Amino acid sequence: MRYKSTRGESPEVTFSEVLLGGLAPDGGLYMPEAFPKFSIQEIQSWSELSFDQLASKILYPFVKEEIDEDTFLDLLKDAYSTFDEKDVVKLEKLEDNRWVLELFHGPTLAFKDVAMQLLGVLLNHFAKERGQKIVVLGATSGDTGAAAISACSRHENVEVYILYPHGKVTDFQRKQMTTTQSQNVHPIAVKSDFDGCQDIVKKMFLDENFKNDKVRFIAANSINWARCMTQSVYFFWSYLKMIGSKEDLTFSIPSGNFGHAYAGWTAKQMGLPIKRLLIATNKNDVLHQTFSTNNYSKTGVVQTLAPSMDISVASNFERLLYNLYDDNSSILAKNMRAFPAKSIDIPQAKKELVASFFNSFRSDDEEIIQEIKETFTRHDYLLDPHTATGVRASNGIVNKEEPVITMGTAHPAKFTEAIEKALPSYTSELPNKVAKAFEQEEIFTILPDDYLEIKQFILSKAL
Repeated sequence: MRYKSTRGESPEVTFSEVLLGGLAPDGGLYMPEAFPKFSIQEIQSWSELSFDQLASKILYPFVKEEIDEDTFLDLLKDAYSTFDEKDVVKLEKLEDNRWVLELFHGPTLAFKDVAMQLLGVLLNHFAKERGQKIVVLGATSGDTGAAAISACSRHENVEVYILYPHGKVTDFQRKQMTTTQSQNVHPIAVKSDFDGCQDIVKKMFLDENFKNDKVRFIAANSINWARCMTQSVYFFWSYLKMIGSKEDLTFSIPSGNFGHAYAGWTAKQMGLPIKRLLIATNKNDVLHQTFSTNNYSKTGVVQTLAPSMDISVASNFERLLYNLYDDNSSILAKNMRAFPAKSIDIPQAKKELVASFFNSFRSDDEEIIQEIKETFTRHDYLLDPHTATGVRASNGIVNKEEPVITMGTAHPAKFTEAIEKALPSYTSELPNKVAKAFEQEEIFTILPDDYLEIKQFILSKAL
């Protein structure tokens, strides 16, 4: 399996180069030359596999040129040994035809652990193999940074620098990044918003001064293909749990950077019979506008109770556009060069396909609070504010006869402000492992929204 840039102006590379490369040199995102295809009979034959065994079946075609199958399975077992749930993820039924897929049983209580824990062991594997230090650079609106830090902190060959908007993540999210006491972890609070942090990280990967023979700088954000491919696994897992009862599935996905949703698209391209994806947004509704109007344009950002979705540009949407342009990189590159000054239309020939597979729904803070309250009252089940947008989308778009699985993206204890607004009398308790970690001193650095100063800070420590 080789990988090429969505913009078509970079050489094809191997999986390890994708893992370690971040953005392609031309500014595009790496994509596999083709998706592996599985028949429905083959998929159904995996129904008795453990999560790590299932992941190996689905993901091995993406890495087989560089990792033997037994080693890859061992890496998967190592990654998922950090989860509290035996099956890694867990389906919880709310009512007839409505489930929440709990993806928050990993070390940082967020869905991103599923991909990030594997990313960490893969980075350590290739660092040892190459005799090269790996430095992870990332920007986060909340959960990605904590997941990246947790994934990398236990690996001696990896360092991690995470930029986050100062004062614009929850106390819980900040403490998850700042209390590890690990010497290889460097949280950086930037006096900017998430998009400003992400722009700095993107600029770093296009900066020739960051290239070094002894140190390899790589991206931890959802633009890394390894994350998209890994997140596709639990779409298959959900289908296999439903065999014999509810096989024609719709998934409702709280969506920010579109990586999670693109993982569902990836699963469908590989042969999984997904009926459609519901794209749930908060007040920052760039994706809702895109699927409602067939037009993708940058919007402003406001702070909400669901901060991991506070974005104005959905970076992974470029991957879907690439597929909708029939993998024509020249058309995509032209449109992306003009963006965001000029918006991007979904191709006329693909509008019907997009409309039939993607639906979207927007929730503001008041509606999120109301959904948390109603779901708790009706089902005695507590939602975090991001998952609440997904549940609300499933109820707002789909009739009660259609089975829908909402992706449970985070443990509600991470978002006490929203829980307290919805349920003033509810006392939210931190899981023991998290409460103990939060007793540690916070260690982080505050820097201005200045590319050169942030660049110098990182280089002074990493090299």
